[in-house]
Amino acid sequence: MRKLGWFILVILMPVLAWAEGGHGASASADLTGTVYGYLGVIVFVLAYALVPLENSIHLRKSKPVLLAAGIVWVLLAIAYIRIGDTHTAHEAIKHSLLEYAELFLFLLSAMTYINAMEERNVFQSLRAFLVSRGLSLRMIFWVTGTLAFFISPIADNLTTALLMGAVVMAVGGDNKKFVALACINVVVAANAGGAFSPFGDITTLMVWQKGKVQFNEFFNIFLPSLINWLVPAVVMSLAIEKRVPKPIDENVEMKYGAKAIMAFFLATIATAVCFHNFLHLPPVAGMMLGLGFLGPLSYHIKLHEGRSERYDYILGARGAESVYPITTIVKSKLDLSSIIEKVSLPAFAIDTNHVVIQWNKACETFTGIKAQEVVGTRNQWKPFYENEQPVMADLVLNYMPERMIDQHYEGHFKRNEYIEGAYEASRFVPTLGKEGRWVSFSGAPLKDETGNLVGAVEVLQDYTEKKAAAQHFDLMKKIARAEWDTLLFFYGVILCVGGLAQFGYLAAISKFMYLGLGATTANVIVGFLSAVVDNIPVMFAVLTMDPAMSHGQWLLATLTAGVGGSMLSIGSAAGVALMGTARGTYTFGAHLKWTPVILLGYAASIACHLFVNARLM
Repeated sequence: MRKLGWFILVILMPVLAWAEGGHGASASADLTGTVYGYLGVIVFVLAYALVPLENSIHLRKSKPVLLAAGIVWVLLAIAYIRIGDTHTAHEAIKHSLLEYAELFLFLLSAMTYINAMEERNVFQSLRAFLVSRGLSLRMIFWVTGTLAFFISPIADNLTTALLMGAVVMAVGGDNKKFVALACINVVVAANAGGAFSPFGDITTLMVWQKGKVQFNEFFNIFLPSLINWLVPAVVMSLAIEKRVPKPIDENVEMKYGAKAIMAFFLATIATAVCFHNFLHLPPVAGMMLGLGFLGPLSYHIKLHEGRSERYDYILGARGAESVYPITTIVKSKLDLSSIIEKVSLPAFAIDTNHVVIQWNKACETFTGIKAQEVVGTRNQWKPFYENEQPVMADLVLNYMPERMIDQHYEGHFKRNEYIEGAYEASRFVPTLGKEGRWVSFSGAPLKDETGNLVGAVEVLQDYTEKKAAAQHFDLMKKIARAEWDTLLFFYGVILCVGGLAQFGYLAAISKFMYLGLGATTANVIVGFLSAVVDNIPVMFAVLTMDPAMSHGQWLLATLTAGVGGSMLSIGSAAGVALMGTARGTYTFGAHLKWTPVILLGYAASIACHLFVNARLM
């Protein structure tokens, strides 16, 4: 989603700025040619270079940009202090923080509603309905694309892509060609649909909040957005066979209150629009009022579910499910016999030969198998499986790759955040208890003082009752489930770009692109940049530059930033997310084969906009 092309351009900006003379945000100082400015650009480039490597180095994208944001503003403050100005940097960072606060609260409200609808099975029921209809592959191709195009303006392109991608994979099965083509179609449709609505993408939201395009004016690019999806969709559909796969018998009912939450979400959108258009207040204030709508409804749902005596969890609070008993085991003594017995939860340990060497009393009670029956054997699997297969302790002992763990736990696993080589998973075990139990498994390799591997330990936790309790609606949990890494990433991006703008670099870029090349050419380039770099910093940079251009050109920038990411699978959050869920089927290479067709749609959408909205150009 984010490549180094933008970084190369940014690296060259100090030279450009120096050549152009620089235009800082403060009229009293030009800081583009200072060593602090150069260091600020270098820090941003180095930090952002780590973002596209997130999945390979397992470093969350928010961490490097948060660090870079702080350093950039330290450098900026020092640069101003050196010229005797102690006021400008302070006022500038307050302006950037205000911009972030508006975006943060807006997204927090929207994410909470999306999570609430997901918890009430809104999206799951739609998926179940589609996969059980017995439609042909070509029809599924068009249905998922159409729904992606029209749902993404409301539910955002990422959520929509994941939902429609699940339908595609459920129907397509092992038909890799269909799954790949349908996923490409979903990504293009979701990005195109999100381009003509303030709620469809972060970039459109920023444009709306800045007042560059009014809510109703986004529909001026509806037809160009539609063309952007239809052109490649028509060509790709010709490669889809008309075979009718066997329908999947699946039925998911929406939970109590689901329809009311959907209605409240639409009311929240209407409230945000009214705040902006009629009360001349920021849309975020309307979104937060809409979040307030959800409060009484969530309380009503809680009463309906018989939980009147319980408070909802407070934002950020973690319940008992956050306990990592395995951490205590690994960080205490290395005498396995004494450690395991001290653990109150069911636990056992194996040696390097996968032989059970300890089985505590809690494990005896939980599994119904006495220690003397299993210690000295390799029968640790018996309480959990009908046939012999490795348990979590066996997998982590051999440092099995994640794909092997995935095969045993069907995606319901995660890497432990605190212990190297440790994993946690969950599954329903029908052999435990009278009706089976939901069990979480935490496994970690154990080493002696010299670092040599001596065995592995596994801790079990029965969370059947918690699983049932999790079915209850809890507003604060929906808020806590917001994508905090993404929200903090936005903070880093906005502060970094704001700092570089204050140095004066964005003014130089704006002069080079929008005056030197012309607004239309510059906005077309914005779309290509969005294919190799995340469209959020690209659009925020354009908004920060604030070039003097017509209303039609602002619409063009909105369009190209929104749909440009469709040209590559890494060019949008929707594409990256689907590559993760459809591993090995929808890939960068599979998408790249159809890039020329998608590029044709990109060109057609721009031509359509220039023709249809010629009066605005």
